[in-house]
Amino acid sequence: MWIESLFCKSWTKFCILKAGFIRFVCLLPVVNTIIANRFFTYHPLRFMALVLALLTQTVPAADALRVLNENCMRCHGAEKRKGGLAMNSRAALLKGGDTGDALNLENPSESLLLELLLKDADPHMPPKKQLSDAEIAAVADWIKAGAHWDEKAFAKLPAARDVSWRPLPASYRPIGALAVSPGGERLAIAKGADLRVMDLGSKNATNKVTLKASRDALQSVSWHPDGQILATGGFRRVVIWDAKTGEKLKVIKSGLLGRITSLEFVRGGKQLVLGESLPTLVGRLVVLDTGTWRTQTTIRAHTDSIYDLALSPDGKVMASSSADKLTHLWNVDTWKSAGTLEGHLGYVMSSAFSPASDRIATVSADSTVKVWEVKTRKQISTFSDRGSLLAVTGIHWTLNPASDKPKADDDWIITVSEDSKPRLYTKLLLHDGGQRSTGAKMRAWSPAAAGCTTLAFSPAIKQVFAGDVDGGVTIWDINGKLLKRIE
Repeated sequence: MWIESLFCKSWTKFCILKAGFIRFVCLLPVVNTIIANRFFTYHPLRFMALVLALLTQTVPAADALRVLNENCMRCHGAEKRKGGLAMNSRAALLKGGDTGDALNLENPSESLLLELLLKDADPHMPPKKQLSDAEIAAVADWIKAGAHWDEKAFAKLPAARDVSWRPLPASYRPIGALAVSPGGERLAIAKGADLRVMDLGSKNATNKVTLKASRDALQSVSWHPDGQILATGGFRRVVIWDAKTGEKLKVIKSGLLGRITSLEFVRGGKQLVLGESLPTLVGRLVVLDTGTWRTQTTIRAHTDSIYDLALSPDGKVMASSSADKLTHLWNVDTWKSAGTLEGHLGYVMSSAFSPASDRIATVSADSTVKVWEVKTRKQISTFSDRGSLLAVTGIHWTLNPASDKPKADDDWIITVSEDSKPRLYTKLLLHDGGQRSTGAKMRAWSPAAAGCTTLAFSPAIKQVFAGDVDGGVTIWDINGKLLKRIE
């Protein structure tokens, strides 16, 4: 008996080391029940067999759930259910969709989910990818074992992969982001891997400082409300800069897995929100305390890249817009969801709140602008230029800057697009969202030299700025006159 007891204790230690402490702790309720029945005392070898079986049972579940999470959630999550099918829980899978049950636990090989994964399936899932034989086998084994659900395994992010850095091509110098300082007198430009800060106070918009900010193309930049520091986002890192001297104050890399595609200071600069993107997998909001630069909150916000973060003028609500075709609203005080805006047919590229913070406009790769009520999330207007079918990439909403005392309804919305044209929308008309081209009065401005990627506005000097794919920044006055282009 003492030999069996000693062997059992050694085997238990081995299980902890091999399978991991967390997985083993999950078995404690079962172990306690067994011990209560003196099973462990009198049948230690059977106990070991049971522990081993329970430990190994989690492996196919983890593998299968990883496959489902990485390949299916963009179209079959809790919010977006193509074909009426959600795949974010066991209950949802068992419920099935418009074409019937997704799982057949009595005859697992006949499960519709498996049939759609095969190479010759029509329709085929995922639509633009063929899963490997090993991935399909993992799903098949999981269904055969009863399709047990492990929420932690399902939600687990992929491990960070090693990357090999190479210099960016000399010709690749797009403007990834623009940001005007709180006072409106400086413009931060993310160009390729460099950060430039321009002084807008002079007539010629002179270059103040140029910083080598990253080995990778920058896609986000944000000013602190005090105008003294800047944040830039690249691949798996954020850099905090002294905006005056160009000194690098802090580099933040811990816990970051993807590209930082958007940044926004909130709560008066007490927090910095990162939009971290793993394309087709997840878009996370990472909230940092700017006193310590440590992570306070992480939110799994989207099932694809986050293209834009926008803060309401009253500072209470933040919007995150994504390639998953959704914009989510967040309560800044609690970081709880304040609702979802769904209606675009393409990636949601950017958003802007109305000056009164009661409405929000979103722009998309579907070429439309949609306006929503923040409180009700109701779509109240839709408009676009029927002559353009290209993505709208940037938007800014203010009251008419040409008026010294604009009225509350004197809306002035400027957008830029991949077709290089800025468009000004005024005199917004409210409707149920069914109309498309009559929701506002539109005027197209003189085009930039190349497709526009991002937009900024300086209320101090009343000028509009648009970055383009060729690395230039074009400047217009508020009447639409093209003033100059900065290389």
